[in-house]
Amino acid sequence: MVLSRSKPASILAFVVGIAMASAGRGAPQWPDTELSGHVQAWFDHLQGSEAEARAFLGAHFAPAALEQAPIEVRLERRRRLIESTGGLTPLEILASSESAMQVRVRNRDGEEPVAHFEAEPTPPHRILAVRLELGGPDGAPSGPTGPPLALEEASRQIRSALEEAAAAGSFSGAVLLAHEGKPLLRQAWGVADRATGAPLTPETRFNVASIGKIPTRIALAQLAQAGKLSLDDRLSTYLPDFPRAADITLDMLAEHRSGVGDFFNERYEAMDRSKLRHNRDYLELIRDQPLWFEPGSQRRYSNGGYVLLGEVIAKASGLDYYEYLQRNVFAPAGMQSTAALVEGDGTAGVARGYTSEGAPAGAERDNVATRPWRGSAAGGSYSTVDDLLALDRALLGGRLCEPAWSAWVIGGARPDRGEVAAAGELEAPGFVFAGGAPGISAEWQHEGVLTLIVLSNRDPQVTQPLARTLGGIVRRIQP
Repeated sequence: MVLSRSKPASILAFVVGIAMASAGRGAPQWPDTELSGHVQAWFDHLQGSEAEARAFLGAHFAPAALEQAPIEVRLERRRRLIESTGGLTPLEILASSESAMQVRVRNRDGEEPVAHFEAEPTPPHRILAVRLELGGPDGAPSGPTGPPLALEEASRQIRSALEEAAAAGSFSGAVLLAHEGKPLLRQAWGVADRATGAPLTPETRFNVASIGKIPTRIALAQLAQAGKLSLDDRLSTYLPDFPRAADITLDMLAEHRSGVGDFFNERYEAMDRSKLRHNRDYLELIRDQPLWFEPGSQRRYSNGGYVLLGEVIAKASGLDYYEYLQRNVFAPAGMQSTAALVEGDGTAGVARGYTSEGAPAGAERDNVATRPWRGSAAGGSYSTVDDLLALDRALLGGRLCEPAWSAWVIGGARPDRGEVAAAGELEAPGFVFAGGAPGISAEWQHEGVLTLIVLSNRDPQVTQPLARTLGGIVRRIQP
């Protein structure tokens, strides 16, 4: 999830989609392999009915995959991704082997994610998993492809890539790679404050932008699990004076289907940002803004929707939004250095952000003029690589909410609708959450038993290509 004024969520978690007729570059040149047949059938059947989808899953997905997530779970994932992408058009084959294939596709917003297909290593090479993520800006696959890597060699490659980027001046930040929660690499490169020369360290607090939406989702899951709210509740139950509140559900807000706009708007650009010192202060930026679309009719990434959820959490819990997170998310997870810091509050060990936005060509400036004075339920809190690893372990370990609700937090089905996650679904999840704004870039990736966290105080366009390279290495690790 990306807190950005220029683009929507950069990663699509959970891995089923729909194809449309190929356009633009023409139909892909499909290779003559068994997996290629399964992949083509994957694209073909998703244009059909649910009955056709059910038949396809039974015929073309490996039994091992269906044990981990049965057909009903996969049908729900299909529905959710259809809503979020508006359809996917296959464009070109980027890589192909008997057991893996990468296909570039186009979504409704004109972005071109890469669909990664993994298959059984032996015939008939049925599909084990499908993952969608954005590739590099030059259209290349996200990260290197190649044979599996041992942990030691992968760690060496990641460290080498980071040291090379830092030496070239294209990376400044902290990185943590962990296997089953135990750090394999934990290091920082660059400067936290150019005015003082203070170096970055693994303990440095970075602004994590829209990764802050994940604690908001955890809070919603906790309150829903406890029966203090329902995702089907109308916003009017909690904020009766907000325009169109009776037409908007909490589920719509959480899934970016409410039509509520973004607070990064003209009013934000013109205002005194020092007045944004609490989540509720953001409401005036969106209150009178026309809806982007009728509630529930479309999906569009909305920071404003999450600000509203922050106030819902306060009303439902009886606690201030920030206090609720501290008591019920950060403290139980062991996140001792995470908070929605107020600009200039004197907190030590904080990374200043540096952006090319508004700076002379080839230069960077402090990003303070672009930021609100305090983060919100949509993002903007400060955290460390250690704290995000602690959140990763606590969430997936079931210490913050029940496993079925944990699955919802990272993109899965709603357990309160009977769409309970399959047994073992969280045992080896794969997801990526990203956040970015001027002078802020953050990425949290989980792949099986591996966790990669990359935090930087530079622009996303500077850091994200490197993060994708590191993620590609992680996906080749065979622990």
